[in-house]
Amino acid sequence: MDSARDRRSGRIIDAIRLWEMEVVGRDDYVCPGCGIQVFPASFQKGVSKRAPYFTPSANKHIDPCGVSGFEKLVDRAKEESISLPDGFPLPYPNKLVLTDERPVVDGGDTRPVPRGAATRPGGRPNGQAAASFHGHTVATIRPICGQYMQYPHDRGLDLSIPDCPGDTYATVFQRLAFSGMWLMRQRTRLFCVALRWSAPARTDDHMEVSLDAGEWDEATGKPGRFYRLRVQWAHWTDRQRTTLHGEIRAAQQDAIDSRKQDQKSPGKAWVFFVGTQDAEDDSLIVASRYALVCCRFGEMLSA
Repeated sequence: MDSARDRRSGRIIDAIRLWEMEVVGRDDYVCPGCGIQVFPASFQKGVSKRAPYFTPSANKHIDPCGVSGFEKLVDRAKEESISLPDGFPLPYPNKLVLTDERPVVDGGDTRPVPRGAATRPGGRPNGQAAASFHGHTVATIRPICGQYMQYPHDRGLDLSIPDCPGDTYATVFQRLAFSGMWLMRQRTRLFCVALRWSAPARTDDHMEVSLDAGEWDEATGKPGRFYRLRVQWAHWTDRQRTTLHGEIRAAQQDAIDSRKQDQKSPGKAWVFFVGTQDAEDDSLIVASRYALVCCRFGEMLSA
């Protein structure tokens, strides 16, 4: 499971955030669908070989619980929409909040969950799960980007990100490719783009990576210029820098390994970020907030 509900706050958190925590409470999480206890796994930074996740161990989900059929739904989602008439069959992020305070939203409740209680997504104990979900707030773009990749036919779901135009997954994300460079009318966007193979260049002030998108040189039949992402991280903590750099290098290595196994593998390292195109250098996009940058490996399907 990629997400779970924190018993103490009632909030749904993305598993990747376990890497950021100094202390991870083994008994602090429940399934957001049916409320059974789930346990954090693979969260030891620098030791675990895969990204963090939550596991129900020997427990069984309480039917009906959409989360328990996650893998089957993800497989179906590659071919078709899995949205229901009254919502989505799994918990999904629909709003990014960049403060410590999160408002109560439809389909969600930030009240603490009693220890040991099976809960509905809204935090109400009764042992039954709702058949559909209506979105929840998150504190980083990581779960939002995971949703975008895994459910290509459901990008009509509502989404709100501060300072970014658009109100659905389809309209908020801006995909960069080799379609030329120019000064964009809306220079601040949630960008999505594949990474090149080169390692990030790092200083105390920033990290810069080369993106697999930009301007094609028709004369040579090769790329002429590439977009670059500069992450201004002078104000970040050491843990935040290490986490992002580790995400990027791990995704690049996954892409290399995937290509070694199959030259036609569609898997790539994808970087997502809320950034602003430089006014004088149209090839440079700058991001500065830790919550607004992430990297994931996988196949980017189109609807």
